[in-house]
Amino acid sequence: MQRAKIKMSNEKLKKIRQEKELEYGSFSTNMNYIGKAWSALLGLETDIPGHMVANMYVAAKLIRTNQKFKQDTYDDAANYLYQAELMQKVDLERHQVEIKLPDANTRMHDALRAEHKTNYPKDEPDEQ
Repeated sequence: MQRAKIKMSNEKLKKIRQEKELEYGSFSTNMNYIGKAWSALLGLETDIPGHMVANMYVAAKLIRTNQKFKQDTYDDAANYLYQAELMQKVDLERHQVEIKLPDANTRMHDALRAEHKTNYPKDEPDEQ
């Protein structure tokens, strides 16, 4: 019984993905374009990978669940997560390295250092 439910759920999610692709086009292409747009708007030096964009959409869907139950929200979150997983696997296979973005504090620190060319204290103690 449980296996049948899972299979039905997987088929339902697959059908939703197919319908969305017909309506909006390629999921991965759209996520990559959104990542580029968000990166430009935020002034980032590197593009946000498409799989990270999909993961941010998952987070948004999960936040919606705090308001009320709506099956569509859970279905969308599951599909975004599934697609993010596929996209990241493809990226990793393509690049054979794990993609790591510097955190916001590191980017801000580096930008300020470059902009102001200020002598910051050294990370290691002075030799005496």
